[in-house]
Amino acid sequence: MAASRTIEDIINSDTDNEGDFEGFSSESDISVCSDLSDNDSESESEVDQPRNDEWTKRFTPITVNDFTCESGTKLPDSFDVNSASPLDYFWLLFSMELFVEIARNTNRYAKWRMDQTGTVDPYWTETTPNEIRAFIGMEIIMGINQLPDTMMYWSKNPLIGNAGIQDIMTANRYQKVRQYFHVSDREKEPARGHRDYDRLYKVRPILDHVTVSFLLNYNVGRELAVDEAMIRYSGKLSFRQYMPAKPIKRGIKVWMACDSNSSYLSRFQVYLGRSAVGVEHGLGFNVVSGLTNNIHGTYRHVYFDNFFTSIPLLEHLYENGLYGCGTVRVNRRGFPTELKKPKEIKNRGESMVMQKGDSNLIATVWKDKRLVHHLSTLNQPDDIQPAQRRVGPTVLQLQQPASVKSYNKYMGGVDQHDQLRMNYTVGRNSKKWWRYLFWFLVNCSIVNAFIMYKETSKRPRNKKRYTHIDFRIELAQGLISGYTGRKRKASEIDCIPLVDSQNVSGHINGKLSGPKGRCRYHLKTLGVRRETVYGCTVCRVHLCRDGCHARFHNL
Repeated sequence: MAASRTIEDIINSDTDNEGDFEGFSSESDISVCSDLSDNDSESESEVDQPRNDEWTKRFTPITVNDFTCESGTKLPDSFDVNSASPLDYFWLLFSMELFVEIARNTNRYAKWRMDQTGTVDPYWTETTPNEIRAFIGMEIIMGINQLPDTMMYWSKNPLIGNAGIQDIMTANRYQKVRQYFHVSDREKEPARGHRDYDRLYKVRPILDHVTVSFLLNYNVGRELAVDEAMIRYSGKLSFRQYMPAKPIKRGIKVWMACDSNSSYLSRFQVYLGRSAVGVEHGLGFNVVSGLTNNIHGTYRHVYFDNFFTSIPLLEHLYENGLYGCGTVRVNRRGFPTELKKPKEIKNRGESMVMQKGDSNLIATVWKDKRLVHHLSTLNQPDDIQPAQRRVGPTVLQLQQPASVKSYNKYMGGVDQHDQLRMNYTVGRNSKKWWRYLFWFLVNCSIVNAFIMYKETSKRPRNKKRYTHIDFRIELAQGLISGYTGRKRKASEIDCIPLVDSQNVSGHINGKLSGPKGRCRYHLKTLGVRRETVYGCTVCRVHLCRDGCHARFHNL
């Protein structure tokens, strides 16, 4: 399944009409002495003007070009924001064609599985796109109304069971769809060791589709945050990561680039572990440069934490028309020694700034509870901003470098997206790792669709405040769209009259809801245990159809 445009087309196209970026101006305001024979002039120039590769406390104003690109949601011309529902926004990111493909691959996998085992599953019937839609809608509802065990949704206890889910499909059918659920063609999967082997093949159709659709339907703003996210998974997997300091300690790591203001997920990469090919500037450099290579020359501001930040990364972004800011580890190569543990900084709120020659790159250290170090190419070196910190009932009025304030304000885009995504998980526990990644992609599509809806929708609503959970519920209802896999609804089969001749004095013989029960007449009168689903719908007593109803009521 191919999207209308490939990811390469989007990356290589100039969507922002900025023209070819030729780099920042190489002209300098610093005058260089042309008389090299004059020793006094030469020595004075060396003292007054630092070299471009040396850190100095003598500041030169930096230049930060204005961001002029369009930002926000991009909708098709025919899209009506006055009537569009959450499902319409979801279709922009997660196409209806995907459900057709998932149904086809699910049926293929069921057949392949039966061929492999040499048996026929008598309880399996082929699924349809509408049933897959309803299945995913059920998973969204289960993420909102969470129960410890899946089968509890079909409980007959009215305090526990979910009547809506029970009307969509039976528990057995749900288990069968879940058992054979597949999003790729299992028969065509390349074997391990094959030159076309793809470790993400099982989710490749969905992965490629949303990668393109996320970019096509939204332009990120000036501020962009790059960070990591974890998909919880504790099974065996070659690229499963262990991060003891994170809330999710074991799982699949995903690099994400989100709009700092709206939290829209623009681009992402699934981390498959350490590459066999060495990297020149480290993993962090490759991740950020890879996630931002489609916005070169747009003068956006990119924020990242100390895992990514390095001097080569900031210089690389600057050379490609992007500004960067991030916390930094003091053992990074090239970081000024004077700022690592400066003895001059003793009190909270004190700081020190250095600039690399006359370039845009500045390094800062600021004392909060402990020393905090930053690198930045977007803040003036002499720009100091106010900061407040509360210590018990006391509010401290402090000073902080502008890079600290910018970082704290704009770094949270990925964390905010994660918070929206993890508030209502989608998908039940499974032994198959790829399903966790699939539900991650579905959930990110829901969050992005909600962000687009909040920005652009003008549809009249009964509620004054339309929340994230309201969006999910309406989306799930749209996906289910009245689908029912049952032959008849439970309400229609609770009490179906059978044989009128057995009805006695207002007592009606019919089929009782619930499991089979022992015939009261056989048990009490004949001393025989005999089970039946029929009985008196008035007395709610199980009675056989072969005359027990009349005999019991005439005793």
